[in-house]
This record gives sequence, C-alpha cells and structure tokens, in this order.
Amino acid sequence: MLANVLQPPRFNDEEQTRIAQIQHLTLLVCLGIAGVAVVINTLLGRSLSATALLISGGGTLVALFLLYARRLHLSIFVLLSVLIGLTASLQIIGRGAHDTVTSLYAAVIVIGSLLLNRRAFIAMGIAILLVLAAIVAAETYGWTHSSYDGEPGDWFDLAAILTLTAFVARVLNERLQRSHALVRKSVETLGLQAEALRASEERYRILAANLPDSAVLIFDHDLRFVLADGPELAATGYSKEDLECRSLYEAVPPEFAQQVEGNIRAVLNGKRFTAEIPYGDRMYHYHYVPLIDSRGEVKYGMVLARNVTTQHQAQAERERLIAELEQRNAELERFTYTVSHDLRSPLITIQGFLGYLERDLQEGNTERMQNDIQRISAAVRKMERLLNDLLELSRVGRLRAEPQCVSFNVVVQEALELLAGRIAERQARISVAEHMPVVHGDRNRLVEVVQNLVDNAIKFCDNQSMPNIEIGVINESSDAPLFFVRDHGIGIEPQYHEQIFGLFNKLDPRSEGTGVGLAIVRRIIDVHGGRIWVDSHGKGAGATFYFTLPVVHTHPREVNHDRHDAQGSSGGG
Repeated sequence: MLANVLQPPRFNDEEQTRIAQIQHLTLLVCLGIAGVAVVINTLLGRSLSATALLISGGGTLVALFLLYARRLHLSIFVLLSVLIGLTASLQIIGRGAHDTVTSLYAAVIVIGSLLLNRRAFIAMGIAILLVLAAIVAAETYGWTHSSYDGEPGDWFDLAAILTLTAFVARVLNERLQRSHALVRKSVETLGLQAEALRASEERYRILAANLPDSAVLIFDHDLRFVLADGPELAATGYSKEDLECRSLYEAVPPEFAQQVEGNIRAVLNGKRFTAEIPYGDRMYHYHYVPLIDSRGEVKYGMVLARNVTTQHQAQAERERLIAELEQRNAELERFTYTVSHDLRSPLITIQGFLGYLERDLQEGNTERMQNDIQRISAAVRKMERLLNDLLELSRVGRLRAEPQCVSFNVVVQEALELLAGRIAERQARISVAEHMPVVHGDRNRLVEVVQNLVDNAIKFCDNQSMPNIEIGVINESSDAPLFFVRDHGIGIEPQYHEQIFGLFNKLDPRSEGTGVGLAIVRRIIDVHGGRIWVDSHGKGAGATFYFTLPVVHTHPREVNHDRHDAQGSSGGG
C-alpha cells in the first residue's frame, strides 16, 4: 500500500511523466537528507540550523503533496524555492559565500535543467546569482555572522562557475531530450512499420485464405519462409507452423528445394515470372512476384502457388480426344476412299456385263447370256457382302447390348458352335484352355471376335489337312489377363502386322472374304477398352492374335449365362 502511495503520478504527455518521475525521486532524496541533517544538527546543539532544515523539509513535503495532486509546475516551483531558500539561510547562518553549502547551487541548477523549460531555467539561474550577490553584500556590510574576507571579484568567479554549470547542464539536458525525442520517434516509426507489416501480413493471409486451391508463400533473402498460408497447404500435408520461420531446405524435401531454389533467388533479384512445377502427384502453377519497398529495393519474394492438376488432366484429355478425332478422321478418309474403290469394282463389273448381256441378247447367244448373268450375280453378291460388312462395322460401338459377365469359355463355345460346319469341313483341331476368366461386355460381340479369329485361322492354314488352333489365356489370375488365338498356318510378314487390321486390307486378293473381318474385331476390342495385336515371324511360322478384355474376378458358377460352359477342348471333323 505504501509502495502504491509513493508511486509518482502519470500524465497523458510522456514528457510530463518523465519530469514527474525525476521530481518525485528528487523530493524523496531531499526529504531523506533533510531528516538526517535535522537529527545530526539537533544532537550537535545547532538549533538554528536544525530549525532551518526542518522548515526546508516541510517545504519539500508540501512540494511532494503538490506532485501527488498533479500540480506539477507548482510543485517544481516550491521545490526549487525551498532549495534556494535553504541554501541561502544556511549560508547566512554559517560562513556566508564561503560556506561549503554553496556547492548546493550547482545541484539546484542541474535539477532545474531537468525539470524546467528554457525560460524558467534562465529565471532560476538569475535568481540564484542575485541570492549570491545579496549574501556577498550582506557579508561585506556586516549583516551576517561571518565577515567577508575575500575580494569582490571572487563573487564574479563563483557567478561565472555557476553560469557555466547552468549552460552545460542545459545543453546536455536539451541534447538528452533531443536524443530521447529521436528514440521516441524511432520507436513510433518502428511501431508504425510493425503495424503496417502486420496489416500487410493480414492482407496476404486474407488473400491466401480466399484463393481456392492456392497457397501464398513469402521468402526473405535467407530463403526463409516469412509467411505461408492458404487452403492448398493442407492438401500437401503442411501447415503454416511447419513452414514459417524455417528455411527452404528445412521445410521441404531437398530434391524439391534444389528444383525451386533458382526461381526463388531470381525473384529476390527482382525478376517477375511464372512456372509450372509438379509436387508429388499434383501440378502447380507458380507466380513469382518481388515485393519492393519504398526505396525500390526487393524486400521479400512472394510465390503464389495454384493447383492446376485438374486443368492439366483436362488439357491432356483434350489432346487425347483431338488425337483420337484426328485418327478417326484419317480412318474416315481411308474408309471413304476404300469403300468407293471396293464398291466401284463390282459396279463396274455389273455395268460391263450389262453391256455384254444387251449385245448377247440382240445376237440371241443364250450361252453367253447365261455367263453374263452369273458374272452380274457374283458382282451383286460381292457388293452385298461388302455392304453387310460395312453395316456391321458401323454398328459396333453404336448399337450395344446390355453388358454382362460371362465366362470366356462360354464365349468360345458359342463361337465354335457357329463355326461347327466349317470346322468339320476342314477337320480342324481346336484346343481350348480350361477355367478362363470371366469377362464383362457385349456377349454377342465377344462371340463375334472369337468367331472371326478362328475363321481366319482356318482360312489361312496353308491347306493343311488338319489345322491346329489354340485358344487360351496368359496370366489368368492377374487384373489384365492376355487372351490369345494361335494357329500354325501361313504366317504374316512383320511389315503387315498393322496393315491387316485396316479396312478391306487383304494380303491375298484371291482369298475369300471382304477384308473387313479384322477391322470389325479391332473395333469391338477397342469399344470394350482393350487392344489387339498379332505376333508372327513371317511365312510358314503361323500367327498368334493377342487381345485384352475387362475381366471380373468371380466364380464361374456365379456368371449369368444360359449355355453350358465350353469344354476344355473341342474338335471338328
């Protein structure tokens, strides 16, 4: 409680508070000294000195109460008046101007320089000099207990010393106040800068928080994160606490740090640019922006990172679709050319033999008329087959039955049943692997794939007496089993491995068929999301057609089908 009472008052003005603190300390010291001096002079029998000190102590106490009452200037006036009066009374009582108490005037001057403004300080200095002059005059004329045994010039020496002390004290005090003002101004400036920095940081954090799929990162010249915020931080497994106040190499993997260090140093050198760099399984678009202060110097480097993974996947998908469209357009051009060429051939045949028929009719040559009609009929049948195959090809992927799960053994069995007559005719031996996977797709179209591949294998068996054909699967337990149809026929030269899947591409023009079968097979496989290719070492080496299909890992008994499972091997003849 006493400590709270003895606390100096505080003012709204910082300078007044400083003066009050100095005055408070001075008053307490003066009270203490006065009290001790009163006791000592009383013990020594110096009643007059003790009385003067007691009166001065009372005046000092009044000044202290005035200070507590926040009457700062009046308290200063009372304090300095008491000090001057005490010093004057002690000199009059003692040895006058030669008394050691004269040195107290210097202390009064120093205290005044700390507490008074310039005008009041000058007035106080003049008052002290006048008091000293009065004391010297009193001693000279014998008005005091001590007689003046010096020269009048001593007074001027003392006055000069005190004047110099006052000047130096005031200069030092003003310098101190100016330094204090500069410090205060610097502190205020730093405070404003700190506030501006906090406001700027807050703006950046608000910006970062409202940018979807983005993060804002700010670096200093030591490559240390000053600010890191934004919703995308969490997506990469970081928080702002993980990054802020940490250097680049402390915060992120070294490989990534090495990758982006050059960019960060470039932006800290004032370069503004953008870049796209992957991080993990994401792709980010980085905006590098130098943050420049009022002097035009790069203070920090800012990186705005935006997740563009989805956009990249959509640029990639677009490119894939464009490439697919270009491929379809090329196929369409080839299709148009091929169709016009292959359909024109039977039309020309029909047109030519119609002329022959007309001539033979005029001549009455029935034998040649019969031959002409047969040629026209053959051309019509060829055109019909071409049109039917083209119609079939156009329907693949456009008209689809409901996909279903079916054992591939069932698919093979249905295809072999459709080819039973041809198999018997050529006495073909067909071996089928057991327990092949369950596939998911258009059942009839999958049957058509096997039917075409087996039919081709029989057709190009090099007139073997008993063609051998294998149907099986590789890696049947994996997620991507590889089905195959293998024959031991005439084989296919490597340069034709891709060509055979084209429309109307027949390696042997004399062979039966329209050359559309393998094009249909590839189209069906493509529609099911698989792919097909041929492996053959050339003439006489046979050929193996490999293809993939979507599979379902389930027990065959759970498959929805209405036929018996295909037997492990089937033969005809």
